[in-house]
Amino acid sequence: MSTDQRWRWAGIVSVVGIGGVLITDIVANVVGGYISDQIKTWQVSDEAPQAGKQVPADAETVSSIPPAASEGQVTMAAVAPKPASAPMPEIDIGETSKQRPRPIMPLPPPESQPKVLSGTVEQVIDTATLQIRGETIELAGIKGLGSPYRDQLAKFIEEQGSQIRCEPIDARYVCFVKNVDLGLAALTNGAARPDDDATPQYRQAADEARRNRRGIFQ
Repeated sequence: MSTDQRWRWAGIVSVVGIGGVLITDIVANVVGGYISDQIKTWQVSDEAPQAGKQVPADAETVSSIPPAASEGQVTMAAVAPKPASAPMPEIDIGETSKQRPRPIMPLPPPESQPKVLSGTVEQVIDTATLQIRGETIELAGIKGLGSPYRDQLAKFIEEQGSQIRCEPIDARYVCFVKNVDLGLAALTNGAARPDDDATPQYRQAADEARRNRRGIFQ
């Protein structure tokens, strides 16, 4: 055999050897993968829960969830009729109209207000208290004095005709004899003292009597 023929046979043998190795690897991989899958399947089946073993809590929770209600059940509950409301009681208008109305209580009469008095002075009790037509009145704004100032005031009223007109101020009166204010005249002559409800004019008249030493200020 020549040298060229030897090299040819050597190349063919090499190609065939390489091809055999590749085929062997392919077959080994295919067979090995199949066997590996079978082994995994056997392992999974062996790990399944056996009788008497405790099932994990998660598995029990999942298995205890009730099945969802069917569509038909939900629809029936949604369209269930509401209970009928009780009828309103009837009102007998005839009996109501027969009820007697409550009697209206009368209002109390208004308090009597002092009225204007006029007439003849019957008596001078003190310089702040007079009797007119059988009624005793008090002069507003002054504190009365007795004799001799009472007599002086009675003489003055008599000299003016004894006719008097009295206008009410709360429960007391302001009295005039021929447009002369008797209370102001008594304070000006020192025949009375100013009271708590005395007007500024009354107080000024009392101060003037004190400065001039009239009546009780002598």
